[in-house]
Amino acid sequence: MKKIIIYILLILWMALIFFFSHQPDIESDKMSNGVIDKIINVIEVISNHEFSNEELDIFYKYAVFPVRKLAHFTIYFILGILMYLTISQNIYIFKKCFFFSLIFCFLYACSDEIHQLFVIGRSGEIRDVFIDTFGSLLAIIFMSKFILKDKNVNF
Repeated sequence: MKKIIIYILLILWMALIFFFSHQPDIESDKMSNGVIDKIINVIEVISNHEFSNEELDIFYKYAVFPVRKLAHFTIYFILGILMYLTISQNIYIFKKCFFFSLIFCFLYACSDEIHQLFVIGRSGEIRDVFIDTFGSLLAIIFMSKFILKDKNVNF
């Protein structure tokens, strides 16, 4: 039962990534701006200062890029966790599990960026493949250290 749940979570997460990538630029921008709005609200509450329109323009100008790239990193970090959990159920040799998990996440990141080439207003970026793969890599490293404590995995 546990295996099935992990497979389902992996497939659902991959579908969510596909859904995010399939959004036209206008929808994707709305989502990013919504996150930035939340950040601004938190900062305003904590600092007890309401931003002027000029300050908001500057904040949006410099926040969009890091917010979008952090989203890439986080989404693929979670994919790395789910992929490692899935593969480690079937492959008990650490190097193979690590390698297959990372390669799969890398290939999915590549296919995700290729997919975006066909979505209105979106583009495929090599930089995003690296960010996605790095997020997955850190997750896989984390999971391999965490899971190896509980399993007899051969090197």
